[in-house]
Amino acid sequence: MHSGDADVRQLWAVACERLNELLHQVTFEQLVHNIVPVKVEGNMISLGVSDSFFGDWIKDNYDVELNQALADINGVSYEFCFEEGYSPEDTPEEPDTRTAEAHVEAAYPDCAPPKDCNAQHTFENFAVGEENRYSYTAARTAAESPGLYNPLYIYGGTGLGKTHLLQAVAHHVLSHNPQTVVKYVTCEEFLNCYVSSIGSKSLPEFRESFRNVDVLLVDDVHFLSNKTQLQEEFFNTFNSLYNHNKQIIMTSDKQPSEIQGLEDRLVSRFESGLTTEIFPPGYETRLAILQLVQEKHLIKIDDNVLKFVASRISSSVRRLIGSLIRLVVYASVNDGKVTEQDAENLLRPLFEEEQSSKNITIEAIQKAVSEHFELSRNDIMGSQRPKNIAEPRMLAMYLCRELTNHSFPEIGQAFNKNHATVMNAVKKIPGLCLKDEKLRRSAELIKRKLRTN
Repeated sequence: MHSGDADVRQLWAVACERLNELLHQVTFEQLVHNIVPVKVEGNMISLGVSDSFFGDWIKDNYDVELNQALADINGVSYEFCFEEGYSPEDTPEEPDTRTAEAHVEAAYPDCAPPKDCNAQHTFENFAVGEENRYSYTAARTAAESPGLYNPLYIYGGTGLGKTHLLQAVAHHVLSHNPQTVVKYVTCEEFLNCYVSSIGSKSLPEFRESFRNVDVLLVDDVHFLSNKTQLQEEFFNTFNSLYNHNKQIIMTSDKQPSEIQGLEDRLVSRFESGLTTEIFPPGYETRLAILQLVQEKHLIKIDDNVLKFVASRISSSVRRLIGSLIRLVVYASVNDGKVTEQDAENLLRPLFEEEQSSKNITIEAIQKAVSEHFELSRNDIMGSQRPKNIAEPRMLAMYLCRELTNHSFPEIGQAFNKNHATVMNAVKKIPGLCLKDEKLRRSAELIKRKLRTN
């Protein structure tokens, strides 16, 4: 939820009171639990939903009730629109929004809860598996002993729990020591604040707000890429905090050395502490996530259906949770029941996307690159270094990193190389593609071929 949107929360609270009278109790709780009030502009309220499927379903079934609930609030009749990409994990509200706010206040009796942090993003709500155990342990240690791992850098694909861990640190630190100054911010918000401070001639205040903290949590630091002035500001902020032994934790979708356009001095700073990678969750972890999230819903999905979903969706925790929400919504209008066949029908588009991505293997990439450049697979996996072989080999390594979930060591092993060689290839290829249009087109053609096979 956007910071400072007290108006939209109050407006939605009024609408929820009316919906509670218009809808059956179970339907009301399931519906409201899965809608996030985002913002209000004029007489338009934006409501966050998981995806277009859920938004369309609400319009088809409850358009009249929602319009009635939003009519004549303080003399204004509001219209509504949906924004995709939200789930209950993105907001602290429960079906009764006031209950959630009271819960958050109770958790922080002596101070305000972490600004812009989701109340659900705690260590207790994080499903730990082998794929994320190291990152979870590192984040928890950093929360319990700030400065021990400094900086802590967590990276991995989209939707795997990096933001959850970052915000869990904020909750843990403040709940155990309310006097600690904790600041959570996305890198894009850091940029917006920086630009705003220049425009308002309040740069000293901006610097003070970021450098007089005990714990700085920065999400998506790859956003620093190719922003020279912002990197300079962040570099000085980083040094100020680091020199005073203040805890710094960052997340990104890439290792520091993989971020194109990131100055070497920042790469060095980011790599000077502890770097951990979160991998896509395995089956057991995915099932544990579904079971953990389901505890928040009144309607319970049969365990066999949860196992079925966990076996079919593996790329993203966010997608996994979104799938569960679809099933819960369906069950809420189907006497609380949903079968494996129902899940198959409802989630077929997601299953097809998952299957498509799973079909891309390291071997398939090696074969596609070899055929495109008219080389043998032995050339790609060998040690010869003329340009007509070295560049395709680096491209193959880069594509393995981009299109599969394999780690650097695993890719290196498949190419008979060490992980440093793979990291170097991943770092170089984007720059080479910018300079060489033919190589860029080759990369796009190979990706298209792999995804359509």
